[in-house]
Amino acid sequence: MEYRGVLAIDLDGTLVHRGLEILRSDLMAIRTARDAGLLPVVATGRRVATSRRFARDLGLSDCPVVACDGALVLDPEEGAPWRAVEVPRPTVARIAELCRRHGVSVGFSTREGLYVQAGAVALHPWRHLWRRGALRSPGRLRRALWDLSERRMVQDRYQQAAGMPVYKVDLFGPGSAEARSWLEGEIDGVQETAPVGPLELVATGVDKASAVEVVLERLQLDWSQVIAIGNDWNDREMIARAGFGVAMADAPRAVRQVARYVTGGVREGGAGAAIETYLGLLTP
Repeated sequence: MEYRGVLAIDLDGTLVHRGLEILRSDLMAIRTARDAGLLPVVATGRRVATSRRFARDLGLSDCPVVACDGALVLDPEEGAPWRAVEVPRPTVARIAELCRRHGVSVGFSTREGLYVQAGAVALHPWRHLWRRGALRSPGRLRRALWDLSERRMVQDRYQQAAGMPVYKVDLFGPGSAEARSWLEGEIDGVQETAPVGPLELVATGVDKASAVEVVLERLQLDWSQVIAIGNDWNDREMIARAGFGVAMADAPRAVRQVARYVTGGVREGGAGAAIETYLGLLTP
């Protein structure tokens, strides 16, 4: 099929709110966009399993998926990924060593699942649910169970001998907020996905925009034919480069400033409304 454009859309805070629910109006807008000749591409910071699961729920299992903030572009046929940029292995080993020294928990995302080197945070599944406050509401419980659906391998010390490429590194729990200071000058070959909030690292040069570029090259399209929708720092470059970049209402100011269009919040169906606006601008 020949596509006339690409709909690159973020998940959390854009299509999905904290209860892991997606509004029917947003689903219908995505289907309408596809009928109009746009290829939907889920572009998320999530890992492989949950990225694909959301894509299936959206009816997009036959579309490419951008996972791990752009480090992976997953083939819809589940063959070799269209793109796979791993964090340098010496850097992974150094981060594991430093996190162990500082008692900070760290997760290493691979295609097979999540390797976790446990620091100060207990990662037994039920303790995880308790710490996330998951038992306080059905929405929080649903979200925590989804997070745990990813295969997890918890270790006292990360075993690099496992040999699996790492595509994203997440630091979390007590002590992680100070990690920026003690990692500075100690590691190279990586960049932060956002300048604030939890520390998440991918290989240098990796972001959602560079991943969408891979899709565009395959389709022989350009950025003028892209509508990109997101709500956070890791969406900024994708929104800035798109012909029709859309920021959600609660996006950071720096993200809203590069957007062509600012839409409503996730609970108001802002993503779907933006898609409908864009489709109204397309020439027949």
